[in-house]
Amino acid sequence: MGRRASKKTPPKATRERRPARQLHGVDPRVLAGQLYELHARAEREGDQGYLERWPGDGETHGVLLFAQVHADRLKGEAYQQAALLRITLAEWLRQQADPLQLRALDDARGAGVQWDQVALALQYVNADGEPNPSSAFNRHASLKVAVLGRPEDRRQPHVARIIEARTVREEQEQRERERVEDARYPAVDAAARALLRHYESGEILSDPDDDFWWSELAEVVDDRRNASERAALVVYVRGVVRETYAYAKRTGRPPAATDQARQVLEAADALRVDD
Repeated sequence: MGRRASKKTPPKATRERRPARQLHGVDPRVLAGQLYELHARAEREGDQGYLERWPGDGETHGVLLFAQVHADRLKGEAYQQAALLRITLAEWLRQQADPLQLRALDDARGAGVQWDQVALALQYVNADGEPNPSSAFNRHASLKVAVLGRPEDRRQPHVARIIEARTVREEQEQRERERVEDARYPAVDAAARALLRHYESGEILSDPDDDFWWSELAEVVDDRRNASERAALVVYVRGVVRETYAYAKRTGRPPAATDQARQVLEAADALRVDD
């Protein structure tokens, strides 16, 4: 018999390998409401009236403080549930603060504030009260990863440079796409207006119960003020064409009532978002 293949254990998730964590699907008002209900049940049993001072479900920080001060009013499972809700609410609140602090740091640096001044503001100081600018720099970099990074990015200061380079590249690619779309804007604009003319004259088949794309196209066709908006017009053109053909297929009817309308549809169908 051959040797049994040894099962490889996956490498431990070290600090370097661990991705940044983000909460998903968390509605703080819902969580605050659940906290309120836990305390409301406890109040009914104790009849103490302290919930009259409840801050309101939209005041997340106030709810956390209130729930912490009155945590011991809950017992058993209710106490456990409330503690878990407070954990999630506190994490949500902390993550909401990250973009605000990042913007403040960017504003400070853009205004010429030095890293040692930032360190003092963050109280990154040594035993003698002297600022530690490298800690402030690392905080700024870590915030960039937390706020601008992707789920697979590691929350480490050096990853900020990767994100910066990626952001620059994506902005360049976006500008190039807009340049290409802007160059063919006259053709897209002509296709959009031709589609609308034939649609309004009843020559193009449409779903009477769903005119979303047609309404959107009619609304935006005259409101293209910059390269980005002009580039987006093709999305609406493709939307009406796609829905027209889909409805024609569902109903077994021709998508156009005239040869001219059919040609307009075919020309618009040839326009691709990613050409």
